[in-house]
Amino acid sequence: MNSQPGETPPLSGAISSSVFPEHNRLNSWREHFGEQFLRLQIDPLDDEPFRYDASFTMMQGLHVSKGSVSAIRCTRTRDLIDDSNDDMVILIPQRGMMQVMEGGKEMTIGSGDALVRRSSEVGQTLSTGGEYLTMSVPHSALAGQVLDIDRLGFAIVPEGNTALGLLASYLNAILASNIRENGQGPDLAASILAARHVHELTGLVLDSSRDNWHRLDTVGSGIQEARMAAIRSEIERHAGDPDFSINDVARRQGVSPGYIRKLLAARGERFTDTLRAARLDLACRMLRDHRHQQSRITEIAYHCGFSDISYFNRSFRQRFGMTPGDARRQDPAND
Repeated sequence: MNSQPGETPPLSGAISSSVFPEHNRLNSWREHFGEQFLRLQIDPLDDEPFRYDASFTMMQGLHVSKGSVSAIRCTRTRDLIDDSNDDMVILIPQRGMMQVMEGGKEMTIGSGDALVRRSSEVGQTLSTGGEYLTMSVPHSALAGQVLDIDRLGFAIVPEGNTALGLLASYLNAILASNIRENGQGPDLAASILAARHVHELTGLVLDSSRDNWHRLDTVGSGIQEARMAAIRSEIERHAGDPDFSINDVARRQGVSPGYIRKLLAARGERFTDTLRAARLDLACRMLRDHRHQQSRITEIAYHCGFSDISYFNRSFRQRFGMTPGDARRQDPAND
């Protein structure tokens, strides 16, 4: 899809400090990436080798990254904030802890919590080695979502915040989807819609009032798209469990089975069909994976949650237009 003037086509990829020679890795990273791209002054906090490995997606109105880093200090100085960037940033330690110093205040956040801050503010973070999920959106995109957003300084959102859980799940789904697309990312229209959903969810993280939930929980909203992404993730993760049911998904997501049926129905789906499709997709991947070439087809079917091999064969042919044996023979290792 061609972008129009002023529109930014989405871009996905990965970055790693390992591209620089080890003897000069930290200095090269600071110069070519830290200060120019992240607009951060980066310093190690211990004697361990410096490491920064991340995947990212950049789209109009949204930047998302997720990566593994060594223990570092990140400082946004007055010189570095002289770039007219007033994005709102949310940083979520998924494994690790972070100490935040800004505006004369100091706070510590742990795994699952979130730091919310403005890029236009001087500040410093001290992070242990770990895995971190980060997103930034333009301040203007949230102006209509959050009252008095100009008064918002840095804030900590606790792990138990439902909206934060939905946002993190949706951001992970965006990154995972773009990785599957071999770094091409979604088309422009899809990326703009995804960014809008993230803006809505971010607004809900900052204002989780009942009225705001009610206002935003509509068909096609960020809430419902994030719920669907989380539901699909749960189904894919537990597809091989023969006893897995809609009640299990509802319990894990903190919603009712009826709410899940409603979300699926709005997309022309039923839970049993969606679960069966996930199981068949898992079986197809296993049949084409050389690591499972010694497993019998019946064993793979049972592993993927099917107890009736005849039903599995019929369903497989209906979904893929071929038999499980045909799918296995397509594996280059079996040619």
